[in-house]
Amino acid sequence: MHLNGQFSSEQELRQKLDFIYEKSKSGGSFHGILEVASNEVTITTAIHNIKSNKGANTAGVDRVKMDKYLQMDRGKLVSLVQSALAHYKPKPARRVYIQKSNGKMRPLGIPTVLDRIVQECLRIVLEPLVEAKFFPNSYGFRPYRSVHDAVYMVFHYANTTAKVKPWIVIEGDIKDFFNNIDHRKLLDKLWKIGVHDKRVLAIIKAMLKAGYMENGVLCNDEKGTPQGGILSPLLANVYLNSFDWTIGRMYQQPRQQTAYIGSDRLRLKYQGMVPKYLVRYADDWVIITNSKREASRLLHKLQKCFTHKLKIELSQEKTVITDMRETAVNFLGFSLKVRRTVYQPEKPAREMVMCCPNPQKLQKAINKLCDGVREVKTCTNDVFRAVQIEKVNAQITGLAEHYKHFVCSKAYHKIDYAVNRCAFKTFKRMYGQGVMKHLIPLEQLSNRPQRHAGHKDTALAIRVDGMWIGFTKAYLTHSNRINRPFVQAITPYTHDGRERYYQKAKRQAPLVRPPLYDDTNQLSFAPFNTLYNFEYYMNREYAFNRDKGVCRCCRTKLNVGHRHCHHIKPFLPTAQVNKVSNLAWVCDTCHGAIHGKGMPLYATGKIKSKIEEFQKQL
Repeated sequence: MHLNGQFSSEQELRQKLDFIYEKSKSGGSFHGILEVASNEVTITTAIHNIKSNKGANTAGVDRVKMDKYLQMDRGKLVSLVQSALAHYKPKPARRVYIQKSNGKMRPLGIPTVLDRIVQECLRIVLEPLVEAKFFPNSYGFRPYRSVHDAVYMVFHYANTTAKVKPWIVIEGDIKDFFNNIDHRKLLDKLWKIGVHDKRVLAIIKAMLKAGYMENGVLCNDEKGTPQGGILSPLLANVYLNSFDWTIGRMYQQPRQQTAYIGSDRLRLKYQGMVPKYLVRYADDWVIITNSKREASRLLHKLQKCFTHKLKIELSQEKTVITDMRETAVNFLGFSLKVRRTVYQPEKPAREMVMCCPNPQKLQKAINKLCDGVREVKTCTNDVFRAVQIEKVNAQITGLAEHYKHFVCSKAYHKIDYAVNRCAFKTFKRMYGQGVMKHLIPLEQLSNRPQRHAGHKDTALAIRVDGMWIGFTKAYLTHSNRINRPFVQAITPYTHDGRERYYQKAKRQAPLVRPPLYDDTNQLSFAPFNTLYNFEYYMNREYAFNRDKGVCRCCRTKLNVGHRHCHHIKPFLPTAQVNKVSNLAWVCDTCHGAIHGKGMPLYATGKIKSKIEEFQKQL
């Protein structure tokens, strides 16, 4: 199927991606992918996605940051990206190292900003194509899916109502997975999954072969995908998709002969098939079954499959068969083990798999919290101490939010005990016997008032300008157990899937960026005016949505040809002048008044004061 690359708005791009997902779901393959990726709307969306990331201004080997591209002329930047896509010659990635949880160093490759834009353009188009064909119980690096969804699926399958419980688990670990992906096999898998645009395959091949710079030396990659590359997570999922379906077809996702998949599983069970369920998150995976013999047989088969078909190896030390009645299974920072429930009159005690935070991971997080608490003593005054306390509070609430979906009460109390004990020792060194004066009821703290309201429990605090700023408690975060498996219909590539996600997340759908190409009054500036650079044309659309399409002064609806995007403070530095916060949409009449052409007759009360406020900021 050949894709039409002609569209002119974000709404049309979304419709195009929905179309790709629908056709891919029914087994389609695609040409013309590069035309869709090269469209100006796709490029603008890609740049916005990268710009909004935390590491957007991290430079590659060319030392060029995102700000330089944002300050270019819109037409020149679009042409530059289109030329890069048409004649792709990637620069090597810049090699850096980050520390893993086990103390080892993980190598990352940071591509140049231009290479990141090219990769993001391709990712936008390729993601719906491959999403339609991915295994349902693969959760890593996929939209709308989380660690908690993957962990709950293991919990769900382990607590099935079957007479013989699936409490035997193969814990899988792939040895140095991202650095050992075979390039030829990866490109072959992309072709089989439906990417039939050879130009796109050539771009991906060039990206994989680009290598990296370390200590001024160019190193070539014969295997692996660059960790830190935007396309790498998607390519990793493509590479392991055949493994997913090999296991899934055995029992979990049989080729359906009836409308209800449970009937097909029952058919396989009557034929003597032992139940087995796969859950994968990136390169971490578990297979749940009810027989050690079946687990041993399957693991032996998988070792051959990984070695000969995928050209990667399983770690002999970390790939083990575990009986959850005897040993806990550690998966994505959580521990799952068979335990006996507390007896209740209505519900007799029974054995079931329970999920709680991994003790080792929890202890590392607590140690990090305590290090933050000790830093309070090194601050030079109470204001900086209060700031450090709030940094620790952000970590406490983040940790509590992460663990709240499973059995978490013991973890909360362990966090609170450790933080309180460390804080008491720290404050005692700072204030000696006066430490008790800093023990304040939570409801009297000025920080996080909604979280602390009505709680009599005490916490150590710092007094700043008559306000008490103190440590929060993890137990104040309410448990919110996941009570149902992930709904596979949730996807960003159908209208129903998006609606389901926003309902689940209790969020409103973001407004689609409107195409504002009719406002050409700014295009007449020659030579190129840095005030109207690419960032301006990108951010004015988001400012239009923020202002809800009405004038910020008189609140009238903004019509084509009678609206203007006003710079609130036009003399800010180039890197700041076109931020969304410095843009305001106004009608032509109000815009003229702001620039001194006379106050309109309707400008009374709030309208007049708003115009005068904009005038002062000029």
